[in-house]
Amino acid sequence: MLINEGVFVNPVVSPGVPKEDSLIRFSLMATHTFEQLDIAIDKIAKVAVKLGVLAGESVIK
Repeated sequence: MLINEGVFVNPVVSPGVPKEDSLIRFSLMATHTFEQLDIAIDKIAKVAVKLGVLAGESVIK
């Protein structure tokens, strides 16, 4: 879903993390601007809320 938003992340699953866990790896470059980071973070939060892994009211604006 994030790739559809223009944000590329790498999933980390077992055996990289415990079997019951998972996470996403978000890579930054020195050439990314603060505006680009803010946009990407907003998109990640939007998708996380949509998937139910982040409560909507916990997203700080």
